[in-house]
Amino acid sequence: MLGCDARDKKTTHAENTEFLRPDVFSASPDKVEGCVGLYTYDSLNVAFDSLDVDKGKKILATKTTEFAFLRLHHRDIYLPYDGAKSGPIDKKTFKEVYRGNDYTVVLITRTVREEGESSWSTGTLEIIFKDKRLLIKVRGLSGC
Repeated sequence: MLGCDARDKKTTHAENTEFLRPDVFSASPDKVEGCVGLYTYDSLNVAFDSLDVDKGKKILATKTTEFAFLRLHHRDIYLPYDGAKSGPIDKKTFKEVYRGNDYTVVLITRTVREEGESSWSTGTLEIIFKDKRLLIKVRGLSGC
């Protein structure tokens, strides 16, 4: 009996993870313009230079200090920026928090290269929905 219980717990965890796994999208909505951050799964090995609002495989787009956009199960989700919970961790690491509709997104990025107004970064994206959590390694490009 204990073996069956253990398997059920693993299945439940996997289902929770899949429930929160963001869809990949190429074109961002029109609202995502100006100073933006574009992030993708680190495992996709998408070149930083290939991330663009209208091309490249993304899982998260942010409009600096306004909102985050992601797609879950083919639904567009916009989450307002939480300035009280966001801020620098150190000189090269920044934490951005977005929340709304029972979702919280925590994006922690570390700058690996800067060029003009553009910044290349790596880090983690945590998606929280009620008592479920998913942590993903990401890479991204942000700037104006």
